[in-house]
Amino acid sequence: MKDSFRFHPPRNKGLIVNGAAALILSAGSAASIMLGLNQQIGAYFILFLIISLLLAAPVPLILYRAYALMHARYLLDRDGLRLRWGLRAEDIPLLEVEWVRYSGDMAADLRLPRLRWPGAVLGTVQCRDLGPVEFMASTAEPILLIATPQKVYAISPEDPEAFIRAYRLTTEMGSLAHIPPASVLPAAYLAQVWSDALARGFLIVGFVLSLLIFIGISLEIPTRPAASLGFYPNGEPLPPVPAEQMLLLPILGAFFYLSDLAAGLFFYRKANAQKIAYLLWGSGALTQILLIAAAIMIL
Repeated sequence: MKDSFRFHPPRNKGLIVNGAAALILSAGSAASIMLGLNQQIGAYFILFLIISLLLAAPVPLILYRAYALMHARYLLDRDGLRLRWGLRAEDIPLLEVEWVRYSGDMAADLRLPRLRWPGAVLGTVQCRDLGPVEFMASTAEPILLIATPQKVYAISPEDPEAFIRAYRLTTEMGSLAHIPPASVLPAAYLAQVWSDALARGFLIVGFVLSLLIFIGISLEIPTRPAASLGFYPNGEPLPPVPAEQMLLLPILGAFFYLSDLAAGLFFYRKANAQKIAYLLWGSGALTQILLIAAAIMIL
């Protein structure tokens, strides 16, 4: 008889929506940058730069939520229930589960998290009759509620009836060894990374260097109308372009810094892959040094 079960939330719609949103926002941000680089330093240049930043700001969150949805799962066995959603993890001993019910069967008026979209119905809301309810779901309907003494969890398995049957079966079989309760929050994980002196050093150095590139080039642009951004194979400089296009260097630096930061956070979670995270964060700082060298050559 099967004594462990794995369930996943519906994924297809959420992945399509999140992927399309990330693509559209990234394309809009890139287009705004290109339009801004073709403007003289002034109001329009600043406007396009602000638009680009506003469009790019949500992209990391959207990509993270797409990744979290792709790897989200609900694991149920005789010893307990394990909920996994990105960096969020919750282990619940089966004896602490008081009941599992459809949200529609409850008389309580269950509010949904405010910041939600397809594939990411996440967050904690306060319900008058249920207390705190934490959503780890991809859809708003159907929702299963799992009650524990501390809070209620709202999940959305693809087959909720199968989940309820599996819960009843595991409770009937009884537990052999209860799993210890555990809760991992994204904020706690980020705090763990920040407490690592080596990781913190790489991240601070990379950020400071990327900021220096931006400040230095921004101060240099008003002093010259044009600049050459490269060289022909024979060593001759490329034809000059408007000096504003030198901002491509700090933009590239910011892109590589954020990419290395995100990839490093992914690998740092596993003890046997933390060296890869250090390598990524160190290479991010090295990239900024190379960009500074390129800026010096251009200037």
